[in-house]
Amino acid sequence: MKGPSLSGYAGQVKIFLVLLVLFLAVAIYFNFHLLVIARDAIQEEAGRRLGLEADLVRTELERDQLIRGLSAKAEAVPYIPPTYLERMARLKGMSSIEIVALDGRIISSSVAARVNGQDRLIAQPAGRERGKLMSGGTAIAKEKRVRGTRGATLTAYRPIQDRSRRAVAFIRVEQEVPLLTSVDFDLRTIAALQAGGLVFVLVLVIFFTRWLLAPYRRMQRAAGEAPGGLSKLGLDGGAQDDADQLVEAFRGVIGKLREQEDELQTLKGVQRDARQAGLVPGDHLIAGMSSAVLIFDHRGSLVELNAAAELLLGTARPAAVGRSCAALLSGNERLAGLIAEALRSGQGRSREVVPLLGADGRTTHLGVMLSPIGRPHDGTGVAGASIEGVLCLLTDLTEIKMLRERVGMKENLAALGEMSAGIAHEFRNALAAIQGYARLLAKGDAVLAGERREHADAILREVGGIRAVIDDFLRFARPGSLDLAEVDLRCLVEDLVRDFRADPLAGGIDLAVEGEFPALVADEMRLRQALLNLLRNAAEAVQAVATPAVVGGSGHEPVPRGRITVRGALCPPPREGVRIFIEDDGIGIPLEDQPRIFTPFFTTRDGGTGLGLALVQKTVIMHDGRIEVDSVPGQGTRVAVVLPQRPGGDGAYNALA
Repeated sequence: MKGPSLSGYAGQVKIFLVLLVLFLAVAIYFNFHLLVIARDAIQEEAGRRLGLEADLVRTELERDQLIRGLSAKAEAVPYIPPTYLERMARLKGMSSIEIVALDGRIISSSVAARVNGQDRLIAQPAGRERGKLMSGGTAIAKEKRVRGTRGATLTAYRPIQDRSRRAVAFIRVEQEVPLLTSVDFDLRTIAALQAGGLVFVLVLVIFFTRWLLAPYRRMQRAAGEAPGGLSKLGLDGGAQDDADQLVEAFRGVIGKLREQEDELQTLKGVQRDARQAGLVPGDHLIAGMSSAVLIFDHRGSLVELNAAAELLLGTARPAAVGRSCAALLSGNERLAGLIAEALRSGQGRSREVVPLLGADGRTTHLGVMLSPIGRPHDGTGVAGASIEGVLCLLTDLTEIKMLRERVGMKENLAALGEMSAGIAHEFRNALAAIQGYARLLAKGDAVLAGERREHADAILREVGGIRAVIDDFLRFARPGSLDLAEVDLRCLVEDLVRDFRADPLAGGIDLAVEGEFPALVADEMRLRQALLNLLRNAAEAVQAVATPAVVGGSGHEPVPRGRITVRGALCPPPREGVRIFIEDDGIGIPLEDQPRIFTPFFTTRDGGTGLGLALVQKTVIMHDGRIEVDSVPGQGTRVAVVLPQRPGGDGAYNALA
């Protein structure tokens, strides 16, 4: 078959996943860009305020006539004792206060070790910041890291002018900015986490694409190798979508089944004419049939088969004729049992599906139709007749099974599309909030320092919310596996309810455990998390009724505001499994919302992600179970989780019957 183009199903899946990764990358970029803008706004505001502090220091020194007295000479460089500067720095909560000469030499400093040192910013004669200072402005140096710590400081400069308004020296003040340090560290951490997360998502998408398309490609190959007209699908369909080709393959299989049913009816019609000549009809009746035909005598020995049967069984006619059905179908006991039952009871079978293990190790799913051959005693038919043999018609239904898997894949893709829409919604809301807080930080004096800190914290909370949504999405989308072990269901439920009573959400609610909880084979951690999610949903529904707890007749014990019951019941025979009911008398689920409660990202609760019930449903389905919800608005809800005794066993199918 031709390789998949971008217009085909495989190409569309790849385009969708690539667009999803690009969307996440763009969202992360804008998120990081907004955080950088917020950081710069905080730094600018902190620098502006530090410049005002430097101006206040200069004013205080001038007021005390320590810098510029009435008798001070023009262009005289002021000198302030370091002890005085050290005391002033301590009172104002600054790291240091220094007097710097025009050539960059430190004349006096609150840190004695820095006296006679050089200030790099002032020492640059053609520097832009020095020009601002000489014209009477304020200069703010870049943020400086403190070695060996996570701390950082900001430095501001103001000119000291003589009576002719000429700059004769500069005041340099330095102050720690813990808020800016925290924001900068968090910004770096978030950037690293987002970059790592994007790489992880990219790798996950690559493996997910291969896993998702593997069954689809196998179906394409099988459709191309199918006998008859099916083998031409995909070879001449340059303008036909590969999904349409598979639909054509399905229609071809249905057509083959109808033709084979007609052929079987033809064989039944000629049996009456062939009875006088012997048991087996003429070779010309079955030789040209595309379905496999096997004819056994009353002892269960093969007496005739056509070329299609030889190909299906991988056995030549001379080696097959005369062998019993048990020996011929060794390793395929179900088909041999159906043939033996038809010989014993004289009852035909139609539309039975059995697996057949071929000589090459491949399993083929066959549609079986059995028709007994006999001589009627009263001319009324086979019933009551002497059974002389059975005719077995086998049809390959493997392609139909593969097409069913194809339908399941499309449903998974539809769920993935809904999740991507939910992610887009969550990103849009979070980023809008981040942008709003960043604008508030840039307003200036009207915003106090405490409020700026709250805004920065809000930015971090929104980013944390984005990460939580992505984590839930990955848990839902990632293919999972079960860690199966023997689980004491009663102990699990009682421990879960006991722990949940300590949850503030369960305050004022009566929790009860009733019924039978047998031991079963399951993934204990996944099952516990699923039941906990259902308990939390039930508690939120009860709390939403908003009926306050009242004091009972004794005046000591409060009357519960609601009730949640966890009840277990065995599935009735012949089913093997358990039904776990979680019942509450809360507000119930609106009728219009009930069909969508398991849809990813659908939620009616503020702060909810909409993935809780979707994850519960996934866990139940992984255990070969099912989940049912019965809710009456205003009266309460009952959720039933039906689980088999062991996932993947025969009990799984019985429990779900």
